[in-house]
Amino acid sequence: MFAFLRGTVAATAVNRIILDVNGIGFDVQVSDSALRRLKRGQEASLLTYCHIREDSFQIFGFLSEEEKALFVECLDINGVGPKAALGILSVLSVTAFAMAIQEHDVAAVTRAPGVGKKLAQRIILEMKNRMGQHPELNELLGAPDSIKTAGEGDDVYEALISLGCTPVEAKKAATYARESMGEDATDEDLVRAALRSLAKASHVKR
Repeated sequence: MFAFLRGTVAATAVNRIILDVNGIGFDVQVSDSALRRLKRGQEASLLTYCHIREDSFQIFGFLSEEEKALFVECLDINGVGPKAALGILSVLSVTAFAMAIQEHDVAAVTRAPGVGKKLAQRIILEMKNRMGQHPELNELLGAPDSIKTAGEGDDVYEALISLGCTPVEAKKAATYARESMGEDATDEDLVRAALRSLAKASHVKR
C-alpha cells in the first residue's frame, strides 16, 4: 500500500481529518495530539498505516516515524486494536509512553480510551520483554535524554517540587508537559500542563 500521503487538510473531526490529495479526499484517522497540530487549509504530509479487514479499510496517519512505529508495536499485543493504539498516542507522547514502560506506570497507560488496568499491565510487560529482544524497539523506548536529565536544575521540575510534588511525580509531569506542548511553551504554561496531567492521573487512580 502507500507509505505516506501529502496534501491539504480539507476538514477535521474527532480523531480524523480529510486530506485532499490532488482532488481526492482521504479519510485519515489521527491521534488527538496530531489533530491539534493540523489545521484546515494547511499543507500536511502524513506517514500512513493501512488497516485492512474484510468489511473495512482504514487509514491511520502519523507526523513522525516514532509515532507510527509505536502504533504498529502496540497492534502486535493481544487485545490492542487500532482504536486503542491510537488512543495511547492521543494521551501519551512516545517519550511519555517510554517513561510509563520503564517505570511500570499502569495509571498513565490507562488514560488511553479503551485501555483498562489489565490491558495496560499486559502492554507494559510485553513491551519490556520485547525491548531485550528487538534493538529497534529498545532504541524507540529506551530512556530518552529528556527523562535522564529531568530533575534538579529543571525550572519546571523545581516549580512542581515547590508546590508539593514528589520527585517522581515532578519528573513524570515535567517530561509529559514538555513533550505535549513543545519547545515554544513558557515555563508557566508547562507547569500548568504538568499540574493538569497530575490531576488526571490522580482521578484515574481513584
